Amino acid sequence: MAAPDPVRLPVAPRDVHRRVLAISFPAILANSSAPLVGLVDTWAVGHLPGAVHLAAVGLGSVIFNFLFWAFGFLRMGTTGLVAQAWGRDDLAELARVVVRSCALAIVLGLALWVLQALIWRLSVAAMAPPDDVAVLTAAYFDLRIWAAPATLLVYVLSGVLFGLGRTGAVLALQLFLNLANAGFNLWFVVGLDMGVPGVALGTVIAQWLAAVLGGWLLLRQPGMDRFSTALRDRLSWKPSTFRPLLVLNGFIFLRTILLMVALALIMREAAGLGETAMATSHVVNQYLLLISLGLDGFAHAAEAQAGAAWGHGRREEFRRWVRAAGLWAVLASLAYAALFWFGGNAITAVLTDIPAVRDGTAALMPLVAALPVVAVWCYHFDGVFIGATAARAMFGTMAVAFVVYLLVLGSMTEQWGLAGLWGAVLVFMGVRGLAQAAWYPRLLARLQ
Repeated sequence: MAAPDPVRLPVAPRDVHRRVLAISFPAILANSSAPLVGLVDTWAVGHLPGAVHLAAVGLGSVIFNFLFWAFGFLRMGTTGLVAQAWGRDDLAELARVVVRSCALAIVLGLALWVLQALIWRLSVAAMAPPDDVAVLTAAYFDLRIWAAPATLLVYVLSGVLFGLGRTGAVLALQLFLNLANAGFNLWFVVGLDMGVPGVALGTVIAQWLAAVLGGWLLLRQPGMDRFSTALRDRLSWKPSTFRPLLVLNGFIFLRTILLMVALALIMREAAGLGETAMATSHVVNQYLLLISLGLDGFAHAAEAQAGAAWGHGRREEFRRWVRAAGLWAVLASLAYAALFWFGGNAITAVLTDIPAVRDGTAALMPLVAALPVVAVWCYHFDGVFIGATAARAMFGTMAVAFVVYLLVLGSMTEQWGLAGLWGAVLVFMGVRGLAQAAWYPRLLARLQ
């Protein structure tokens, strides 16, 4: 008989921080490699003449971040359900969760293929880019959409691995994906001079290769010898068994839509300030993504460990994981703040040689340095709520923050321009964390 997995067992207090770091560091490396691809793309395109190319890649990234991240529930919902089944030692249900989530990802990916013309028209109407930016972005979109099924499958596969606490496997998958992506993009943009379409083509090839690798990594994990059985099991495909997955994912979907609308409004508001403002916001967006995915590493520790404790009904252990992951997240946020306060302008200088974009980003650098310190709590509590599959609370707290954001966005941008725009983003992140912290005692009461 195999030795019991440590994710499912009570952990001595002295080992809690060691376990958090063992899960978080590979997750941080995996997560942080994603925006590094964006930085490579920014470098490759940022040295083309004029800001229009950088603005087009920035707009295209926003469109696909919105489109694909709207389906982020495939990762988050799968992680919570897998962590709880793993904590209960219910390997048969775990395999069925994986089958249902993969099937849902494939169906949704094919739907995006079918609806691509409509998605493009809605994107242009929503973002209202300048004509020259729209032309280049259209070429990017027409290629990038073909990665849809593979991208959503990678979400599910990553979610399963996170739920099992196998962040080393997630790291291998994400490093492969992002290194392949960066390599193809450099080859196509710099080597073959394909411009903006080369960025999209490189991403498509890398996503499909990563989906194949992710499937292989999944089948090597404990309990996945039941995967083929789950495929043939009628219970896996019984409509009523999809209900918990769909309800959970439905609330996470609504929550993610609000988040992505909030982030997409950054580029829409920046578009009203001109091409340089759009290009500057694209650079700052890369920094925001780097910060968020780094802090999410500690949230993943909460998802796996607190989720397993939740699945087994261990209240005090659940609280212990929440506190430990939160402590390390705060320390990481201070490190990010120091990085951008002292070295942010040097990073920008590497990314682009456009003087106006450099100057605009430098003016925003104090806000960039404040972002991790303000936003750390919303990332941390996202992990806690996902581990507890508290999707309804995630949506409710996000809705509160979104309303406040809409109330301040226009007035702050009008009064202070690009600084006001990013100041409103700080308000949004701060209110998210406060709302989640206020809800946490109600969540904890469910484990009485």
